[in-house]
Parts: sequence; structure tokens; C-alpha cells
Amino acid sequence: MNRVLVLGGGQLGLMMAEAAARLGLVVDRYDPERAVLLPGTSDLAVPITWEECLERYPVITVEREAFPDTGLSAQLAASDRCVARGALATIPDRFDQKSMLDRLGIPTAPWRLLDRADDLAAAVADFGGVVVKARSGGYDGRGTWIVGEGGDLGAVPVDELAGRAIVEKKIPFRRELSIVGARALSGETLFYPLTRNWHVDGILRLSLAPANASAALQPHAENTLRRIMEELDFAGVMAVEFFEQDGELLVNEIAPRVHNSGHWTHEGADWSQFDLHVHALAGVPLHSLNVHGPTAMVNLIGTPFDQAWLQHPGVVHWYGKSVRPGRKVGHANLTASTLDTLREDLRAWADVLPKGFEKVLDSELDLDRG
Repeated sequence: MNRVLVLGGGQLGLMMAEAAARLGLVVDRYDPERAVLLPGTSDLAVPITWEECLERYPVITVEREAFPDTGLSAQLAASDRCVARGALATIPDRFDQKSMLDRLGIPTAPWRLLDRADDLAAAVADFGGVVVKARSGGYDGRGTWIVGEGGDLGAVPVDELAGRAIVEKKIPFRRELSIVGARALSGETLFYPLTRNWHVDGILRLSLAPANASAALQPHAENTLRRIMEELDFAGVMAVEFFEQDGELLVNEIAPRVHNSGHWTHEGADWSQFDLHVHALAGVPLHSLNVHGPTAMVNLIGTPFDQAWLQHPGVVHWYGKSVRPGRKVGHANLTASTLDTLREDLRAWADVLPKGFEKVLDSELDLDRG
């Protein structure tokens, strides 16, 4: 098998195509909004029919969870060639996602369906602080409302969200962690080490890998992701975000695709998550992973490209997207021999990191020293 079609015209599919080219494989991208094919890493759009897709691509994967009804993307996502078909039927709706996790006995934050206005007040009475999440479509802080204990319920548009949202208990977590792993078409699995993530206003700003003092949590994280991929008969790379609370892991979100918190693997491991994704779909054996050392991934958000970055420690990955507030337009990876050295190197990126990023490094160092 040497051809894969990815549904989505964004940077994740582009990085899959780059990884495939190094392996002598072809990953083409289908842009759902324009309903055109983007061959390999090219921006030259060409038309393609359903019949041509079936003739050319034995495997179809995705770089996102939702697609418009126009064009072929929804039809291709539902076809038996799409290795994410089961995930796309479950993961995008948070009600279905949480219901699956409950059925599998995988711990999450206590939750309930926000079916009518009274449900929010009842949840606050039971849980204290809560997080209201739209059942579908929310990401990077969108579609999410946080209500602290005794907070203003009026800030949540309950009437608009009735039947279209869930409400979770707000977890006083120690830190946010994620695991990225792959499952091959054969069922073989392979996992990266747990990653420490730092979100600001719901947007990932900094990832550190491997997460310190996480060896005891790694087997549980791997087992959780493996069970989810097996349940959904999924092939390729998938990510799970966790809250760490009192030495336990609670699933926060599932991403049935390569994930922002796995971008550190570009420079931080022998095989990036994009290499691994292509390997899993092309039948290449999932070789053991060699992690190079403490690595930081800095998201570049809503900022134009700055030539000065090329003089900073690390490697810049720029997506070539138009710049607008809150939009992820690139990332930088820094790898060092120690976390102390990494902390010093990250100071060069202080202009694109929110205040307080050094506290995240300090807390990881404290875990290591403790």
C-alpha cells in the first residue's frame, strides 16, 4: 500500500504528506471546503470524483473530526476505507464520547447532559464549580463556559445549549497531561511518553515531554488509549488528554488524529507522530521509539512570522496560514540535555509565551527533584 488520502486541507495533513514523502509513500489531501484534491504537499488544487478516490486510495484518514455535507468529504469519512470511521461516529459528540468512556469503565470528570435550564443549577449544587461544553464543535476554548462555585450562571446561554451541551464537574487537577500513540491496521500499538501541557484560555501554549515523575502513570495512560482505539477499531495516531488528580488520570478529551501536544516529536523523537501515523496506515512495522531528551513545544499563536526566531534555540515550523487572533500559525521545538537547560532556552521565546510559563517549568523541576 503506497497511497493514503487524508480528509482536511490544514497543516496536520500537510505534515502527514511531508512524512510520507520521506518514506517513498504518497499522502494526498482532500480539502473539504473547496471540494478539491491537493496532491502531496502541493497547493495546486485538482478536481477528483468519488470513483477516482476509490480507485486511487485504499486507505482514508482524517486530520479533523467534522466535515461539511458538500463535496465528497462526509461520504469518504463514512466509507469502509476510512480508518477513523468508528471514531468519527463517536468522538465529535461529547455526550457520545463520555458515554463510551463510562461504558468502558474509564474514569472521567463526573458529568451529565445539559438538557434544560434547571440542569445547570442542579449540577452546580452537586458538583460546585462546573465546566459547560458544547456537545460538538468547540475547540481551543470555544464552546466552553466555566462556572466557579457560587459563580454567575447567567453567563452560560443555557436556553441555546439545552440538549446541545454537557456539564462536567470542574476538576482541581495537579497538571494536564496527554498521551499520543498509534495503532496499526494489524492491531500493533506504540506510544510516546506522557506529555505535560499548559493551556491558557483553553488554548495549548506549551508542551513539555517527557512529563516528569510520570513513569507510574504511563502504563495506565497507554492502556486507556489502547482500549479506546480497539473499541473504535481505529488505525493511525490518536491522542488522549488527561487531568492528573491525586496520582490518578481522568480523561478530559480524545482526539482521533495527530495532535497539537504531539508536535514536540518532530525534533524530540526518532519518529515524529506524523511518521508514525503514516507507518501505521502503510503497514510499516511500528519500531520502538527513541526520545532524544527533554523537549518543549511552543505554539505560535496569532502572530506574524519573525525572522528573529531563527536565531532562537530550537526549530521553527511555520504553517503558511493567514494570521488572526487566537489562530495557531506555527510552533517551535526546543530540545535540551536537561530540563534546567531547557528552562533557560525557553526564555528566548518569552515574547510569544504568556506570563507564568516559567512556573510550569519550575513545577516540573520540583517533581523531578522531589
